Amino acid sequence: MQWTAALAAWPSVREPWAQTAAVARKGPGAWPTDPVTLVVPFPAGGTTALLAKQLVKPFQQHTQQSLRLQYQSGAAGVQGAAYAASAPPDGKHLLMGGSNLAVARALAGDEDFDLVEDLRPLALVARVPLVLLVNPGRMRSRTAMEWLSDLGRKPMYYRMASAGQGSSSHVYAEILRQQEALRFKFVHFRGAGPALQDLLAGSVDMMIDGVVSCLPHVRSGRLKALMVSGNERVASLPDVPCATELGVHAMDRVAWYGLFAPKQLPDNRAAAIVDVLRHLGADPQLKSSLADLGIGWGGLYGEDFESMVKEQTLEWAQRMKALGLQNILQKNPEEG
Repeated sequence: MQWTAALAAWPSVREPWAQTAAVARKGPGAWPTDPVTLVVPFPAGGTTALLAKQLVKPFQQHTQQSLRLQYQSGAAGVQGAAYAASAPPDGKHLLMGGSNLAVARALAGDEDFDLVEDLRPLALVARVPLVLLVNPGRMRSRTAMEWLSDLGRKPMYYRMASAGQGSSSHVYAEILRQQEALRFKFVHFRGAGPALQDLLAGSVDMMIDGVVSCLPHVRSGRLKALMVSGNERVASLPDVPCATELGVHAMDRVAWYGLFAPKQLPDNRAAAIVDVLRHLGADPQLKSSLADLGIGWGGLYGEDFESMVKEQTLEWAQRMKALGLQNILQKNPEEG
């Protein structure tokens, strides 16, 4: 599925905002003075949605305004991001976006959505390690090394779930498949939540998912964590080795998530929003709830976060080109 085709098939992402632009508040001032809509570009149950939910209660407590979650999924997060980018730049509509959008930018080129050109980065919410998961009832692998060996002995037998073509789970698995000379079938879902449910049900065998959404299932024993991405172990999964210590360079990075606004948001309104987000990041209850999910508050704001987004977008573009993976959105015989 190409990004252009996916967006063309979606009802106009700009029309809904045209209906509300006429009544949008104008001019500078304190923020927020009205309820705020946070666009979540993936279905409920995945990491993006779970992180967004963590912000609802502390946001209301700090601002006396509600934070309303609006799920707008499709095209591995691109449809929701484009939807949010087309909102009036008044601070009433924000986006929970992440590194998946940098990946999407690397795959789509200049044709559709551009993370750097279409959105204004406000704050890094969290860095989230990814986890290589298997359903222990479907696979006997107990370590990452056993898993690599098993896939070598039974090529094309196992099925890898992903959150959708072009999603982080798809791209990381594709890089892993290429660099470790693996063969397996992909089964693409419309978001990590549905993919995780099918993994739990045993309809698929394995998946790469954020620690936030899979942690309860690993702790319960319903899923087995074989490896976490990045260069250090995760406090919430201390017995699971990280990719760097195993020498698996395909998973040497972690995912990240942050809050964005439409690109044309005025500087004074952006500063007011960032000020509120700084206070949220210091909230003890929010820190505690994030710790329960195995992560911490990101702590980058404004220009610092914007610099990180630009660097990550460029880095992903270079990485995908170097690996020759620009065309993985095109369905191939190894996908189910």
